[in-house]
This record gives sequence, structure tokens and C-alpha cells, in this order.
Amino acid sequence: MPLAQYLRPITKECNEQLQEPQQKQAKPAQQILRSLSSASPIAFILIVQTVVAPIFTIYQEADGIAKQRALLETLSVLFESAIQVFGQWTTRGDEITIENPLLEFKDQFSDVLGQALMGAAKEEVSFRVTALKGFLRLSTLRNFFQDNEIGLFVQYLDEILLQEESVGRDDLKKEAIAALAEISKHKPRLIMDITFPAFVATLPDEDDGKNQTYLSTLDTLAQISVERDIFETLFRRLFSKLTILLQKEQPGAIAYPRAILMTLLYVMQQRKMETDPSVDLYFDKIVVGLCRSVSESASGKGKNQILNDATILDTLGRLCNLLVRSVSLQKQEQVAENVYKLFSATEDFVPVPFAQRATPDQERTIIISTYLLAGLSKDCAKHIPHTSPSMSELLSDLVQRCVSQTSEPATHLAFLRHLALLVNKFLSKEDLNIAEKLFDSLVSSEKESYSPATIRTIFWLSKALVLRLAPTTTHVLTSLMGLLSSPDQQTSTSTARGFSILLGDDDVLSTSNGASIRLLCKQRVFTTVIPMISSRIREVNVAGSDHSSKELDHIKPAHLTALAGILSTISTALVMPELPTLLPLLLQSLDLQTSDSVAVRAATLDTLAVIIRDNGVAVIDKCGHVHSLVMRLLKTTEIDANVVNPPRLRADALRCLYLLAIKQTPGETNTRLPPSISPLLPEKTQVLRSLRAVLDDPKRDVRKAAVDARSAWLRGVDDAPEEEE
Repeated sequence: MPLAQYLRPITKECNEQLQEPQQKQAKPAQQILRSLSSASPIAFILIVQTVVAPIFTIYQEADGIAKQRALLETLSVLFESAIQVFGQWTTRGDEITIENPLLEFKDQFSDVLGQALMGAAKEEVSFRVTALKGFLRLSTLRNFFQDNEIGLFVQYLDEILLQEESVGRDDLKKEAIAALAEISKHKPRLIMDITFPAFVATLPDEDDGKNQTYLSTLDTLAQISVERDIFETLFRRLFSKLTILLQKEQPGAIAYPRAILMTLLYVMQQRKMETDPSVDLYFDKIVVGLCRSVSESASGKGKNQILNDATILDTLGRLCNLLVRSVSLQKQEQVAENVYKLFSATEDFVPVPFAQRATPDQERTIIISTYLLAGLSKDCAKHIPHTSPSMSELLSDLVQRCVSQTSEPATHLAFLRHLALLVNKFLSKEDLNIAEKLFDSLVSSEKESYSPATIRTIFWLSKALVLRLAPTTTHVLTSLMGLLSSPDQQTSTSTARGFSILLGDDDVLSTSNGASIRLLCKQRVFTTVIPMISSRIREVNVAGSDHSSKELDHIKPAHLTALAGILSTISTALVMPELPTLLPLLLQSLDLQTSDSVAVRAATLDTLAVIIRDNGVAVIDKCGHVHSLVMRLLKTTEIDANVVNPPRLRADALRCLYLLAIKQTPGETNTRLPPSISPLLPEKTQVLRSLRAVLDDPKRDVRKAAVDARSAWLRGVDDAPEEEE
């Protein structure tokens, strides 16, 4: 047989090289075996017949773990080839009629791999991981192991995860979870019959707050339960646990039921719930059933306080939101009608809108209502209560609740999001004037000062209008700039912080929830607001020498804070054309030296890092600000009684210095230096001298960043070449 004659000298040479498989020269032999054995069924058979038996002999005589691990890696190469030749359990198509030659060694494989995985010392992590990977490949190889043999491997994995202590970086446990997830695709019944009972049995009936080992169990269950059949089992088991907790008068810590809900949410996010045939069952159990339980708890009829907790309501709300988006329009209309009364079956529950003297528990239900509203299609608008014939009264009621400072933070955020959702997503073009009048009533020229709650309300209402590019967008932005220049320091400062809300990403007001977010909204805000900020700061700088302006000292920091808030939400593609205008403002932001300015300076350093990373030092040099930037970055790395430079700022400044040195792409410059000389060269001596002091910084992360930056400047910023005589 020509193929056998061709392979004979090759396999002989490979066997000789594999006598010492841990040596470097054995690697090419493994690669040759991989390539040849995967070429065809006949080639695979011939190689297995000549290679596997000698490998077992060497393994039995091996005098160390390293040698045994290398031999297991060689066997794994053949297992991979077997999968390519014979397929996996899930492989579609006709089966190969030739018998797999590995079957002859099946019992030996089980013994060797099982002993290596479960019999080796717990510290031999890499050896055990190699055995685990080999066992996994054989378990997924079509028609190799019987179900009971794969089940034994599953039991090994369960034991590793449930009974063994963590070692090092937990590599073995991570691989065990990945293996269970892989087996779940091929043999889901084994996971349901073996793993689920073992894991669920370790889940407590309640959490006393002292031991949270259930978190790792739930995490594992979440990662192995993406397949449909397994997820149905997971849902049934966990929902049963949650139901029992809700019936207990003393259910223990809130963290446990929240972790159960988080597990269900995580798995549903990995699945395409809109195509899941059981989605209506999940909808009835969670959206209808648990929302009704929330209304009962808010009315004081719950057995315990679980469903009165804001963090529970937030997680449950996200779960409901996902399911509402996945069900039919008919079901969504049912949700729309119950968005405030939460499917309550009695008259005891008072929905939040228009409720007089609502209790904190009742107000908190707006968290659920907001997530339900976010999941609805725009086509459900006419089914939302209090919106026909006009949404005016509902919006006015929500605005009053938003400007009130009595709500808890989570409840207040839900009111703000709810208001923004109604205006952005469900308010028709014809009725936009309702929201615009509300905005004008909030931003009254007669007011001299505004509470932080009112400012937040103004910004969320502005966000709703600006994202859909309402006709009054320019008026809205101009009004916000007016608040930014307010002589009242609290108003100005609160407004400055609000600019990060305007275009910032939000989990509720998002494209996935069908919010109206126009593509050009960021560009519109940027081109409208940035020139105003730049002009106002210039005015303040010019007036800086006038002592009468001291009462307006807050104006410049407020505008720089607003600038940082906007830039944190804008892509660098929009920023670059305006860099000559923006860079001086960013440098002035780095000059701020109050504890309140730390967030602004951090955002500024993030922006500078992105600009330098994407465009190199040339763009800074073109604007003529290399020296100014480097000096400010060095100033930010200092520890001194006169400066406010927390560790994060010091590390971020060093990152910018590092990027300057490694991103020296050639480009147009403003310097008089020859093109071959770096624009950073004049700064090199000062940078290296200053960074020498930072190497003794008390924080390890800062010291590491200083080492990286100094090395980059030493290597990357070349000295000027000597002139030839």
C-alpha cells in the first residue's frame, strides 16, 4: 500500500522524537502527526496503529509529570484529528463507515486521563488541565464514549467545581466550566441529570449573609445553561427557589434572591429570547406573576421585604424589559395597559402617577414601570394609561415628582428615565410642544437659582428632545448654556455636571429599547455648544485681571467641566477638526486644582490619551502645544501638599506621556526642527529628570506606569544626530 510505505519512515522518526516528548525537538513531530492524521480516515488509522501503543509504553515508564503532560498533549493532537475525520456528536452528515481505530484503546484512555485529572496532586494544574482537555475531546468525538462514560467525566468536572479549593488563577475550574458548557451542546441530558441536581443541592434555602458560596454555583450554572433544554431546567429550578424565598417571613439577605435574578438575566441575554418557544411561559411567570407580587409588596401585603428593595426591583426590571421586547405585539399591549398598575388583581395597590402621598414602597414601583415602558414598541403608545387624549397631565405629574427632592436616589433616577422615555419615544411630533412648554417652564428667566434635582430634570428632558433632534434643539442647548453661566454657583456647578447626561449612554433610553436616537445628534450638540464654551472661557480669561470678577470664579471651572462631560461622549473623529480650539481648553482643564475637579481632569486625560493614541504626537505639535502639554502632564504626576493629584490621575498622566513617546507618527509640524528629529526632543531631559522622582511613588500602579513611560522616552525619543565634519 503506497500510503503505508510513505508513512512508515515518518511515523518511525516521530516515535523516536517522542521518546523525550517534553524536549523542543518533539514539537515538530506533534505538528507532523496532526497534519498527516487529519488528512484522511486511512491516514488516521495507519498513524494511530503505529503511534498510540508506543506512547502508552513511554507514559507508563515516564519518570516525571512534565514528560507525562507532553505525552498527553501528543494524544490530544490525535484526538483533534479524530474529530476532524469522524466528526462530533453534533456534526451533520453521513457517518464514516470505517471504525475509529482509537476505540481499541478506549479503556486505556479513560484510565490514564481519569487518573491524571483526579489522581494527580492538586498543585499540578497544567497537567490536570491537559488531561481535562483530552477527556473533553474524546467526550465530544462522535460515537466514541457511551453516555455513561461521558457521565463519569461530567461527575469529575462537578467534583472539581463543587469540592476542590481554588488553586492559583483558577485555571482548572475555568476549564471545567468551559468543558461542561461544551458538553451541554452535545449531551444536554447528562448536564440536566448529573450536574443540575449536584449544583442545585448546594444552593441554600436562604442566605444569612455570612457565606456567599452560592455565587460561584450560580455563576457556573449560568455559563452552562445557554442551550434551550438546559435553560428550561435552570429556569424551573431557580424560579422555584425564588418563589420559596418570597414566601418566607425571614428570607435572609437580599443578595441571594438578587443573585438568582441576575443568573436568569445573564442566561437570557446570551439567548435569542424572541425565537424561544417558551418565551410566553417566562413572560407569564416573571412579567405578569412577579410584577403582581411587586404590587402586593408595595401595598404592604408581601410576606417579606424582598420585592420592596430597589436593587431587586432594578434587576427584575431588566429581566422584564428583556422579555417584553421578545414577546408579540398583543402581549406588549397587555403590558402597556398594566405599566403602572403592574397586573394588580386588587384595588389596594395605588399606581404611582397622580397618587397623593404615595409611600416610598409605592413610589419604588416606578422602577419596574420604567423598564416595562422601555421594552414596549412605539405602536403601543395609545395603550399606555393617561396618554389619551393628551400626555400633558402625565408629563406634568412626572416633572413634579422629578423636581421633588424627597425620593430615594434609585426612585428619582427611575422618574427621570420615565419622563425621558415618554418624551423621546412615545410623544408624537404633533405633541412635542407639550414637552417644549414643560422645558420652558422649568428654565424660567425669573429664577436665579435651581436645586440639583431641578437641574437633573432639565437635563433628562433636554436629553429626550436632543436625541430625537426636536425642532427646538438649538433653543434647548442655548438655554442650558445660560444656566452654565449662572451667577449662582450651585446652579452653575450642577449644570456643568449635567452635560455628561446629555449624550451619555443609558441602559433604558437606548437603541435596543427603540429610543429615538438620531445619528447626527452628537454632531449637533458638539457644533452648537463647543464654540459657546470656548468663547465664554476666553471672556473669563480676558476679564481675569479684573478683581470685580472674583464672584464669578466658578464660571471657568464649570465650563471646563461641561466640556469634559461632552467630550467623554463624543468620538475623536468629531473632535479632531476642532483640536486647535479644544487643545488650549483641555490644557486649562489640567490646571484645575480642587478636589471637585478630579473627575474633570480624569476625563480630560482620557480624551488626550485617545487623541494621542489614534493620531500621534504630530497633531499636538501641529497645534504648537507639545511643551505646554508635557509640562502639565509632569505636574500631574507630582505628590505635593499644594496639588491635588490622586493615584488615578498620576497614572493617567504617565500613560499620556508613554503614548506621546510611542506614537511619534510623522506628520505636519509647527516646529523648526528637521523632520528626522522628534518634536519631543526638547522635552526629553526634563521628562527623564521628573520621572526619576515618580519611580518612588507609594502606589505600585503609578510606579509601573512611570517605568513604562521613562523607558518609552529613553528608547523612542532619539537624540539629535551628530553633524558630520
